[in-house]
Amino acid sequence: MSPLSRLRRISRALPIPPALLHRLRRVAGVGFSAAAWIKHGRSRKSVPPRPGPVCVVGFHGSVLGIGEAARALSGALRLAGAEVRDWDISARFGHDVRLDGQWSAEPPVDAASMVIVLNPRELVQLMAMAGPAPFAGRRCIGAWAWELEQIPPSWRGGFRYVDEVWGCSGFVADAIRPSAPPGLPVRALPHSVRRIEAVPDRAAFGLPEDKAVVLTAFDVRSGFTRKNPIAAVRAFRGAKVADRAILLCKVTGVDGAPNLMAGLRAEIGDAGDVRLMTDWLTGAEMASLIASVDIMLSLHRSEGFGLLPAQGMAAGKAVVATGWSGSLDFMAPDNGALVDYTLVPVNDPQGLYDGGRWAEPDVEDAARKLKALIDDPAARRALGTRAAAAVAEGLDPARIGRQALAWLSGVD
Repeated sequence: MSPLSRLRRISRALPIPPALLHRLRRVAGVGFSAAAWIKHGRSRKSVPPRPGPVCVVGFHGSVLGIGEAARALSGALRLAGAEVRDWDISARFGHDVRLDGQWSAEPPVDAASMVIVLNPRELVQLMAMAGPAPFAGRRCIGAWAWELEQIPPSWRGGFRYVDEVWGCSGFVADAIRPSAPPGLPVRALPHSVRRIEAVPDRAAFGLPEDKAVVLTAFDVRSGFTRKNPIAAVRAFRGAKVADRAILLCKVTGVDGAPNLMAGLRAEIGDAGDVRLMTDWLTGAEMASLIASVDIMLSLHRSEGFGLLPAQGMAAGKAVVATGWSGSLDFMAPDNGALVDYTLVPVNDPQGLYDGGRWAEPDVEDAARKLKALIDDPAARRALGTRAAAAVAEGLDPARIGRQALAWLSGVD
């Protein structure tokens, strides 16, 4: 078991407040930065683009949004004809390896370039743990995601280990560019999203056949307050549709913020119109769940990309979502129900985000838009059809893979 695995298990067992836990991790980050600096020197020598196998580094075997991003990029590159090596670092970072796949826990020996799907904090940790050998002589790309308009100052140390950065949306790339060293390319490359032909199965999830089903889903580890599930519950109830619809709140990582989850449970109550699901689902099961619902609801305060809204759109579902941040790369008024918002200062009890601003969605506007779609099945089907077409064009894996491969080959 790696030291990080032990630390994760200890943190789960002890009643450490989330904000304190994140402060402790930031302190630990100073140690990782020092170790990486000692092993790699102040800066690594830049490596120009060249053809050859591509290594995608990430949490391939873990049920994490960032793991899904690594798997999607790997698949997109393969569709573009790239020879891909997948380096799964899940166990090295103490994450449970729940998925099976053709990836290795060890770095490849023959890659010409590496796309490292990790944000700077984890990137620096990897550099400290793995040392320089896996990266020497290879062009290294940092594939980063962030949810606010400016990146944290602590991220700047990550620039010394990459030759360029790919943000997962225009919103993210714009947040990164002002802090990037002169001459270091920062590009926007969205996550690819493919339509999965999943079979709806309401019975398997205990969902009624005679009501519209609205789904909101999030991972507590990605930020409870940012994902804003309590606003989703209030918007659903504000729509006053309990006689003909239910809201399913699917949550992963519930141990990450017990006090906040207690608040969500209290908000849901026992009326039965809102249901809480905390079961762990495989990718196929999650795809089946999305296929089984009618509407996706995401009243996020900010998204770097917005994977769940994109997956819902790809499945042909009507999506009601906050009209701000990275999801606007693929969402527009003609393919989604964009909710009005006001920009407010960030206030995050988990301590994941500090400073800056994010959106406060208008719950009443969300309720109106949700009610309109619940009351008009034809309108929501038409919106879902337009949503699927937009994602099929804009987030097409083959197109995104070709763009990534061109950049890796030195073609702008």
